[in-house]
Amino acid sequence: MSEQPVQPEAPVDPPPMRTLGEVRAALAAGLGFPGDLARLEAELAATLNRVDFTDLREVSELIAAYRGHVLTRCAPDFEASLDEGVELARSLKLENPR
Repeated sequence: MSEQPVQPEAPVDPPPMRTLGEVRAALAAGLGFPGDLARLEAELAATLNRVDFTDLREVSELIAAYRGHVLTRCAPDFEASLDEGVELARSLKLENPR
């Protein structure tokens, strides 16, 4: 299993991601979610092996989805929103223990 890059502290300015190579570089730099680069590579390989070479719409959608992961992770309010969600879940669990 490969070592996961350390996630940089958000927010950071997302790099330009106009190509697959740029999206890969952003994920390799740890700007996505843990495991994103490996998942992108696996999904990309599976999709390329399945779709017709004249219709790469699914490939484009896949790349756009992982680009979205980087943009989400780099959003200025991402960490605060994540913390808020965790705190809300914790408070709901304390109110209704099972």
